[in-house]
Amino acid sequence: SSRFGSIHVSSKAGALRRPDPDRILFVPRKPALAESKHTFEQMARTGFVASASLIHNNLAISPGGWTACVHNSVNVGGGKLMLYSISSGQSRAGPEVSQVTSVRYLDIGAGAVLCVSSTNGTQVYNEDASTLLFFAPITDGGEAPDVQKGHQAACFVPGLQHIVIGTSKGSLVLVHAAAADAFLAMPESAPASATTEISDLCFSPVTQTVFTAHSNGEIRLWAPSPQGAYSNADAMLGNGQAPVRILPLGTRLLVAYGPGTICLYDALSRELQVELTAHARWITGVTAREELGQVASVGEDTVLNVWNIDPSSGRVVLQHTSVVADKLLTGVAFTQAGASVAAYDSDEIYQVTF
Repeated sequence: SSRFGSIHVSSKAGALRRPDPDRILFVPRKPALAESKHTFEQMARTGFVASASLIHNNLAISPGGWTACVHNSVNVGGGKLMLYSISSGQSRAGPEVSQVTSVRYLDIGAGAVLCVSSTNGTQVYNEDASTLLFFAPITDGGEAPDVQKGHQAACFVPGLQHIVIGTSKGSLVLVHAAAADAFLAMPESAPASATTEISDLCFSPVTQTVFTAHSNGEIRLWAPSPQGAYSNADAMLGNGQAPVRILPLGTRLLVAYGPGTICLYDALSRELQVELTAHARWITGVTAREELGQVASVGEDTVLNVWNIDPSSGRVVLQHTSVVADKLLTGVAFTQAGASVAAYDSDEIYQVTF
């Protein structure tokens, strides 16, 4: 153990074995404010027009510098999409929303679009959310009785120009994005067998596969098809915990599980390569720069951790850790200077440099 945390060695079998230097990871503990490189006063302050709601990954930044976040409300007309322009420094309220489950920017080649999924379906907006480009509604049937209907998470398959959206049935909703103003609904893709709702999904360019992470910890693989109707080709076992985020990292697949664990799998063999205890409490947001092997995570422990993952060895190094604010963090996104972080019940956007 050290002042930064304790050493953790991952083993698929769970048994003790001789430590491999490439698999020894620091488990960061919550740093004291005096130890944190970036205390509250050292962070630049910006803000939204309302407070951020408690949903996973409740922050997204577009290539053009638009920052999006969601304020849900139980009152009719009270929910809103919130936007902040990094270039102008201006905040504004976007379209009215209801019970949003995820917010995500996708680069569809012709520009960035903002996918906002909710219990009603998925709205696809232009980059600054001033124009609704497409709406994919929910379809009836297939959910367990105790599961709320809705969509959650979106990714993009560039070779086919498909936006892929997860559902509470464990199925995929597909939208063909032929151009910035041309969208077409495609047949929904059903799972090969009964499963739980999709918590997150991603497209792996290396394997040309869509991976879906389900609320029961299961990870499913889908083979894309130009005509739609993706085939649920296979499945792999996760660690049995509820996933928060799944992301491609070159030849690897990152899965962040709510209770605080981040796992790296080989995207081809699907073997677990690295497992690290990333946070002391529930993980609420994860993002990655795939081309740099850089990952940022935030959690209920008020901490932002930034990890560097070597593309060849898979060795993980903790680049940065800091207490962002004495609040429950709910979203993180990379910026040119570092990262932006959102916190539950706060309208501030915390800008952390590293």
